[in-house]
Amino acid sequence: MLLPERLEGAVYGHLCGDALGVPYEFQPPDHIGAVEWRGHGSHDRPPGTWSDDGALMLALLDSLLTVGFDTADQALRALAWRDEGAYAPGGLVFDIGTATSQALHQLRSGTPPEEAGGVDAKGNGSLMRILPLALVCRGVDDEGLVDMAVRASRVTHGSAEAQIACALYVLIVGRLLRGDADRADVLADSVACLRDHLGRNGLPGSKEAAPASEALTALDDFVAWPGRRGSGRVVDSFWSAWDAFAAAADYAGVVVRAVEYGHDTDTTAAIAGGLAGAYFGVHDIPSGWRFGLRDRRIPQELADRLVETDVSDWDGKPWQTSHRRPLRVDFLDLDGTDLATDGGRVGMTFLPGKRYLGYYTGPHWRDLVADAIRLRELGVDILLLLVEDDELERCRVTDVVDVLPAQGVELVRHPIADPRLPADDRAYRLLLAGLAERVRKGATLAIACRGGLDRAGMTSACLLRECGLEADTAIDRVHAARHHTLTMLEQLRYVRAWPPT
Repeated sequence: MLLPERLEGAVYGHLCGDALGVPYEFQPPDHIGAVEWRGHGSHDRPPGTWSDDGALMLALLDSLLTVGFDTADQALRALAWRDEGAYAPGGLVFDIGTATSQALHQLRSGTPPEEAGGVDAKGNGSLMRILPLALVCRGVDDEGLVDMAVRASRVTHGSAEAQIACALYVLIVGRLLRGDADRADVLADSVACLRDHLGRNGLPGSKEAAPASEALTALDDFVAWPGRRGSGRVVDSFWSAWDAFAAAADYAGVVVRAVEYGHDTDTTAAIAGGLAGAYFGVHDIPSGWRFGLRDRRIPQELADRLVETDVSDWDGKPWQTSHRRPLRVDFLDLDGTDLATDGGRVGMTFLPGKRYLGYYTGPHWRDLVADAIRLRELGVDILLLLVEDDELERCRVTDVVDVLPAQGVELVRHPIADPRLPADDRAYRLLLAGLAERVRKGATLAIACRGGLDRAGMTSACLLRECGLEADTAIDRVHAARHHTLTMLEQLRYVRAWPPT
């Protein structure tokens, strides 16, 4: 599994778990049936709304991606969430825990960030936001990761219990990101690593368990905790989330199990969802849950920036995302045809939302919704898509048939094997003639194949030929609009011989 699959999976896994749990928070387990988003419950929020669990996680992710590890910046972004609604869907802040609220008050009054969290703060407020540390700081060794986790915890929660939970969680996620498959071994190895660290270093800076002996006692108590039922206490939330993760066969099974524990459902499901997303990958999360998040642009930009911190094994270059490289449509010169009489346009692009390592086009890890929105911003009314079904699966965009129409882009499919010719000349010519007529009436048409090069170039040139241009002129127009297109000799011959016999 590619690392971007796990990175994005962890972010969306956390948020979807949080949003799924919001309507059920504070309800006992016997009041929770089959889990689905509901627009009512303890917080009466619309479906797809994440709470402070998701917003403060995104705040830490933004901080780490922007300035690196800096607890002062982490504190400022937490305050921006509280004061301005940053990172929250609709800018709406709700579900602020008592300990977090007290810590934010301390930060506002000038208390140093790593001293703001109270020693009696045994809630789950630091654990619910610590996930990005493992995602962004992947190159940091376990020793450094533990040190950063306990310091980040103390910004809001200074108890030894909270610091240990945060350290153990990031160690586990780090192992999941590198592909460790045996969940029991991952937990055992992470506990052993943390025990070794605490035995040598203790919890420096902790007001409660700084010496090694006290830190180890706190770890032993944490590991032996018998409750594990998802209450607001950090040790309960951690073990409930772990039990949900360890017992389920897919992402949905993990978060449904976590919510059905009841009590602090959004936090338990967010913590479990982060683990499950890192383990199963983003495409194991039901697409309706991912695409159904409110204000999805907020996490997607941060997820894109996170993916951009990785490089592909193929060429050592960062993944191209919708954030880094917005979708481009290269429009053809229609002079000499009757296609532009009412403002119609024809352009070429590649498969929207593709997540694929192309030999010629490089590594792409794009967001389908963002690319669909971009098409509408560029005025595209119709997308002619030339890829086959197996390409949609390989590029992880089988949802394109639903997502593009939902964003106002009509999808027309005419699969052509790569890099071949149309299988049915008559059907192909009838298709182009029909699309040309719509362009004459003012529609904007984009033509796409996987890379936007050969099949898209051939089809664009054939459309120009159908509308009266000579072969060389049509080919030159395609080459001028989009470099490196239409290079296959067989396809060039097909354009020159148009119309097909």
